[in-house]
Amino acid sequence: MFDRPKYKRFAKVQLQGRWTVPVLMTLIITIISTIFSIPEMTQMYNSGVIDMYLHGNFAEAQNTLAGIQSSPKDLYITIIQAIVSQILSVAALNVYLRMTRSPDKVSFSKFIEGFNNWGRATLGILWQLLWVFLWTFLFVIPGIIKSIAYSQMFYLIAEYDNLSVTKAMRISQIITKGHKWDLFVMGLSFLGWVLLGIITLGISDLFVSPYMNLSFVNAYHALLKEAVDTGRINPEDLSE
Repeated sequence: MFDRPKYKRFAKVQLQGRWTVPVLMTLIITIISTIFSIPEMTQMYNSGVIDMYLHGNFAEAQNTLAGIQSSPKDLYITIIQAIVSQILSVAALNVYLRMTRSPDKVSFSKFIEGFNNWGRATLGILWQLLWVFLWTFLFVIPGIIKSIAYSQMFYLIAEYDNLSVTKAMRISQIITKGHKWDLFVMGLSFLGWVLLGIITLGISDLFVSPYMNLSFVNAYHALLKEAVDTGRINPEDLSE
């Protein structure tokens, strides 16, 4: 059974007295992500899109964005942004996974240690982007569904050092079977917090992001346990 309120409730308990490292990680990730988004923001500024948004001309802004021609350089920048984002995400998961496994305080060094997984994080996001693109190329909805099916692979990559990227994707598809809608609704349940982040110019994200991440890590643990308990996953598969 997918118990969304429980996963979110656990996250609040897991953060009690342990906010410092998650908030610091979120701040660092936000700064680095912002730096890598400068080329995109510059293009939007030069095209007047940002000014349109500020003045409430949303339709005009969308039309302008749609009219901007993408170049191979833009594609490379997007891929690099995705890789950097995923490396940072997997490093953070090294902390969040430990926070859900033990009540002890987690050192910031665990975040640094998580960067040792940069190679698998890079392969993982490239592999995932390839398959999501192929599914989206056919139809948008299947692409969204598949992105949810693949969503657990990075938790597996972060937790199991010997697990290959391709196997992590296969296991992710198995453990999300029957729970894709649950995961989608769980994402929607944070919409209010996301809007608050926009209103506060991202300040509230320093606290909301750890809460969201831990909630989804708790959901991952439950999905994996259910798959193992029902025999859909063999525990030995996780060590290969």
